[in-house]
Amino acid sequence: MYGPGVKVGNWLETALSEEMRMSDMKKRRESGNLLLDKTRAVYDRFYQGTVLGPPQDVLAFGVVVQIRPVKIGVCRQQVSDQNLVLSVVITQEGLHRNCKTINEMCDLTVAPSPRPALRNSFRIVSPNEDDRTGQYLAYGEKFRLQALEPADEPMYVFSGPKRLNLSLPVEKAFFTTKNGEVTLPLGLVSHKNCGPSARVPTSHTHFFCAHKDPDLRFESEGKTIPVHNPLVIVHAVTNRNLAVENVLANTLFGPEFQVSVQTYKNVYKRETWKNLWKFTY
Repeated sequence: MYGPGVKVGNWLETALSEEMRMSDMKKRRESGNLLLDKTRAVYDRFYQGTVLGPPQDVLAFGVVVQIRPVKIGVCRQQVSDQNLVLSVVITQEGLHRNCKTINEMCDLTVAPSPRPALRNSFRIVSPNEDDRTGQYLAYGEKFRLQALEPADEPMYVFSGPKRLNLSLPVEKAFFTTKNGEVTLPLGLVSHKNCGPSARVPTSHTHFFCAHKDPDLRFESEGKTIPVHNPLVIVHAVTNRNLAVENVLANTLFGPEFQVSVQTYKNVYKRETWKNLWKFTY
């Protein structure tokens, strides 16, 4: 009945082990704890639809917008065809820690956006705790970008200068470089971890918009910002620009372009396509 070298005890132990493994897998499947189920739930949550706006001709505090690169210089297709926007992506670590919504372990990328969703929509809010909803945003005026979730614990986009030991202010799974030097990454920080005595100073979440033409920046400062107009988004503390990199990162949502806080200029001292963005509804 049994072949040479086969022991009944070993065969029974293997069978019981397989039965226990299948039973455990069935329980995890019923409770939704399988990695496949977790990934599907996170994907559905991050792609939950949102409503942009309310639409206006100019930018204002309190509105929900998408932030698009004007051009991607490494693609044959037009950016409008790919519908690329600044997006939040969950990491492997966040998935294994059962994170089901946007949190501090998430990274930021530029990714295709078939429609407005939680991961690719941001609210423009005041740089402090004042409620300035409805007030127009002007060139040179500081603001913060807030993720739409979680509602009870606001998450802000931030960056910062290198620390004294030259380590980066944001822990990320992937980085980009410029002339051999690592660029400053973007991250998310919770409201409770942002403040004078917190891990991240409030000023590290501040950004402001500058006119795309350096010759018009002085005279445009203080003026309202038309929607859909190309512009430069500057990180206030480092005085470096929000940039889309021509480097892909393999994320849980597929290959996506990396982003950083780094200024890129051509020989005419004008920002290149990497630093040009626009706000859209």
